[in-house]
Amino acid sequence: MIRTLSTDMELFAAALSQAIVVVIQRTADDIPVFVTSGVITKYTPYDVSIGETSFLRDETELRIEFHPQS
Repeated sequence: MIRTLSTDMELFAAALSQAIVVVIQRTADDIPVFVTSGVITKYTPYDVSIGETSFLRDETELRIEFHPQS
């Protein structure tokens, strides 16, 4: 199951667990495009850093593969 991360708590949990996060940005035609993937190294109310690269939170979709426990 794919989950979109949006809250500070979700970002904190992903960073703490060092989960691989996928960065998606949309084109002018609203087409989702894969940008990169990696571990969250830092986040603020405005941006998220994956490795050395920062992405604006309001222009980026962050996804994680989520495996609910039975």
